[in-house]
Amino acid sequence: MQQYLRYTAFVFVLVLLHISLFAQTLSNYGGSSPVSSPGKKVKMGSMAGTWEAGVMLGPDFYYGDLNINKFLPNRSISFAGGVFGMRQFTNVIGLKAQLLAGGIHGSKDGQEGSKSVNWTARGTFIDFTINSVFNLSNLFSSYHEGRKVFVYGTIGIGVNAWNTKLTKGISGELTSPDQVNGFQAALVLPFGLGLQYAITNKINAGVEYTVRTIFSDMVDQTVGGYKGDFINILAFTASYRFGTPKKKLNVQEYGYSVPVTYQPAPVPPPQEKAAEKIPVPQASEIYDYVVQICAFSQHNYTVDWVKKHYHVSMPVIKESENGLNRYIIGHYYKDINSAKELCDRMRKQGIHDAWVIAYQNGVRHHVVVY
Repeated sequence: MQQYLRYTAFVFVLVLLHISLFAQTLSNYGGSSPVSSPGKKVKMGSMAGTWEAGVMLGPDFYYGDLNINKFLPNRSISFAGGVFGMRQFTNVIGLKAQLLAGGIHGSKDGQEGSKSVNWTARGTFIDFTINSVFNLSNLFSSYHEGRKVFVYGTIGIGVNAWNTKLTKGISGELTSPDQVNGFQAALVLPFGLGLQYAITNKINAGVEYTVRTIFSDMVDQTVGGYKGDFINILAFTASYRFGTPKKKLNVQEYGYSVPVTYQPAPVPPPQEKAAEKIPVPQASEIYDYVVQICAFSQHNYTVDWVKKHYHVSMPVIKESENGLNRYIIGHYYKDINSAKELCDRMRKQGIHDAWVIAYQNGVRHHVVVY
């Protein structure tokens, strides 16, 4: 058993070293880190507030008094499966509830005098745990939209209930030694590592290996040796992510090689007069400055929703381009200082992503860094 524990600890240390050395290249979910270059858009986002539900299936491995010195021997392999649900509180921390069921199979050969003896334990288990999940990719490299692969660690606590039967074979004759009948239960402490790949924004696939320490020496109906038995699981997972992130996407934009034509389509509230609509700048004018308050790539909110959500009383105009929806204040200024004053007011109001955008002859020309 000590050999098994040393081997498992060595594997986890290697994985953690790999993560620390290459975390900056991991993009949720992996990919390359964003590079600030002209014409590139880096979409910052959040996983906080989302939920995830899924299933898992794979082999489980028993370690105990009937399997002390071997790692992944054939006679200790069974299969387990289950379901899980997770709440993501931040980009790094989540909480997962997990319900599993599987088989237990252990076997050991020995000698009693001149006779060969075989002890075999077979049974089933049910395991319920609450686990903290730490997204290591987002910990070492800030989360950004478009990440496809991430590595995570997990540790938890729960209850494992098992029902096993021990048999003893001597020269082909099977007997049943004294043992406890029916289900028994004990505290279980799982910890492990996993990798998940985002097939789409909602659907994920992954693999997870957990070391599950059961605080009982009776899982295999055999007392002795290490004062605790293990049921470890190598699970392949499939899950669905749902819910709306608590934080909106922050969109950082760079200059466009091809300007975007400004095509306002404001729908003023009934109390607003038609004269308050933003006029399209004339060709004789050079620059007009407007304040953009937010932008979304995955949500198509209405102007009324944005005004209500951000408590904006001024007219708001919506622009859409290549799936990106921008919302700007429906007033333009020839003096950039006037636009900066409006931008400052928006930021003091809590709209921290407000910034000033320049247009030339009705065309989105460049970004003013302010």
